[in-house]
Amino acid sequence: MDKFIELFPSHLTEALESTKNIDFNLNFSPENIVIAGMGGSGIAGTFVSEYAEYKKAKVPIILSKTYHLPAFVSEKTLVIISSYSGNTIETIYSLKDAIHKQSTIISITSGGEIADICKRNHIPVLFIPTGYPPRAALGYSLINLLFILYKAGIISNDWTNEIKESENVLKSHPTEIREIARNVAKQIHNTFPIIYSLGGEAVPLRLRQQLNENSKILCSHHIFPEMNHNEIVGWKCLNAKHSVISLQSDYDLSFNQNRFDFCKKLFSQMNIPVIEIKAKGKSFLAQYLYLVHVADWISYELALLNDVDPIEVKIIEQLKNELNQ
Repeated sequence: MDKFIELFPSHLTEALESTKNIDFNLNFSPENIVIAGMGGSGIAGTFVSEYAEYKKAKVPIILSKTYHLPAFVSEKTLVIISSYSGNTIETIYSLKDAIHKQSTIISITSGGEIADICKRNHIPVLFIPTGYPPRAALGYSLINLLFILYKAGIISNDWTNEIKESENVLKSHPTEIREIARNVAKQIHNTFPIIYSLGGEAVPLRLRQQLNENSKILCSHHIFPEMNHNEIVGWKCLNAKHSVISLQSDYDLSFNQNRFDFCKKLFSQMNIPVIEIKAKGKSFLAQYLYLVHVADWISYELALLNDVDPIEVKIIEQLKNELNQ
């Protein structure tokens, strides 16, 4: 897994370069967009929906993480199917649902049944390289999603410059990023980490998923200000050893910083260690992807401390096999 994480900045560049060879145009302006994808394939959808919101996109982008698409989906909807393997059962059902609803469909996959269905139905497919765990292919999925939104007229071409900056930032600080990750992993080792964001949900969700799959631990995530309306009360009765990770960028609301400062005092009174990780870079994507890269390394370093294989996800494969029977 460390080699996949190490190559993440290069994945961004390779994927961006590959979009120059993609030739397709959308013949309509969608009224809404739905991105269907699960787990490591679906997380890129969370990122691009938050980026589009930051860019003040006029078209709603909805994430679908179940077997069927929302009821409003129609021929006026752009449905983006994202499945790395091409065999994700929930996403296959969503693809068939989109075909039934006569939506405009574009798929991002490395092959599998989804590629076969798309071929039979003349649906365009953006292929990404094979040979990765789905969660390690985030760079490819993310770039292709951003490209589709650009071709749909939802975002401007500025995103390409932000991706180039992202690669430069990540390649300029490899030793520092790895050291931060080691230190954080040591602090959260043998605790139940609670991950907070003062902005969007994509980055804390990514860290939670990586800690689940790579480090083989349970943890939770929440965002400000919503956390202040429910979870803050739950800190009154602790029944485990906890730690707090706060992922912060320059694009967070100042209101949320004030809320977090209040909560830090609360955590301090309970002797809960609080780890604050601040993004580097200037642009929205550069800062988000810096935090993603740190998060991925944290999960790897914690896997080493837990003496577990960060690649192995046998329980997911067992579940899939049982469902197929």
